[in-house]
Amino acid sequence: MLKKSILVLLGGASLVMLPSCDKLEGVVGQVTELVGVDSVFEPKERREGIAKPHKASVDDVNQWLAEPNVLVVLDFYSEQCPPCLAMAPDLAALADQYGDKAAVMKLNVGKSGPVAQMANEEYKVTQTPTLKFFLNGKEVKSMRGSQSREEIDAVFARYTAKVDGEYVMREGEMPGNMSGRTVEDMMQRVSRNELPKGMTRVIVPTEAKDVTGDLRSVLASGKLTPVKSEKE
Repeated sequence: MLKKSILVLLGGASLVMLPSCDKLEGVVGQVTELVGVDSVFEPKERREGIAKPHKASVDDVNQWLAEPNVLVVLDFYSEQCPPCLAMAPDLAALADQYGDKAAVMKLNVGKSGPVAQMANEEYKVTQTPTLKFFLNGKEVKSMRGSQSREEIDAVFARYTAKVDGEYVMREGEMPGNMSGRTVEDMMQRVSRNELPKGMTRVIVPTEAKDVTGDLRSVLASGKLTPVKSEKE
């Protein structure tokens, strides 16, 4: 009886020390709110942006707008638009500055085609230049007409600050990610009798034979002896 009474008292004491279910849920809620459930259990991932403006197609735009946590900037311009040409260097500099979190899509609406049709029907673009900023698939800002670099920079800074999650490259490249060098930049033109730097010609005897196909038999015949290294 005494033993049972002690157990009851100990059980009651432990219940007094425990917080109520409501309080416990409140503590858990505060901890998860401060730490962030996503950051603990489901780290957010995103693609890296582009460090230079990308001359985009309709498919390029759709692919980038579907990506989370990247500020996508649609630059609707025309080659016959002086303010567009004046803003181009500033956009290039900002694309480089915010290239980790932003992707600038250049869309030439000055000539007929799918891009101009998309600009008119989907984005209701009526003048150039027009800049539209998208984050997580939603339009967050629109700027029409000539803009100073400071005005555009302020928008970049505001919305790239909302981009969260560590950069984790997903499989497959996105349009514009590898546009740092053009094909022409990577090609080296040489004359027919000129070799690229670092390469030399060798004279191959006419009686030489390919021995790699049956190397074991060649070694066994003694016609080709392996050379031992100095360490051996």
